Amino acid sequence: MNKIKKILPRGSWVLVKPAEKESRETEQGLILPESEEREQKAVGIVEAVGEDVSDLKKGDEILYGAFAGENIKRRENNKEVEYKILLDEDIIAYLK
Repeated sequence: MNKIKKILPRGSWVLVKPAEKESRETEQGLILPESEEREQKAVGIVEAVGEDVSDLKKGDEILYGAFAGENIKRRENNKEVEYKILLDEDIIAYLK
C-alpha cells in the first residue's frame, strides 16, 4: 500500500487542522471555556482548499461547527495528527 503524501480536497471541500483545545478570551474580555467551545464551535487553520473555494487560503484561521465535516487522522513524524475536512458552507467565520 502506498503512503499518502498529501490530502487535496476537491470542489467545495476544505482541509482544516483543528486548533488545540484551550480556553480562549475574546477581545471584549469574554472567556470561552473549553467545554462550552467544544459543544458548539471549533477553531482551526486551513491547510488546503478545493478548486471551487475562492475566499479561503492556507493559513487562514476559521470558526466552524464542532460537529461539521469528517475527521481524518494520519501519521506525521511518528505522531498521529487529526484533521477535519469540511464543506465551505460549514465555515461560520474568519478569525482575524
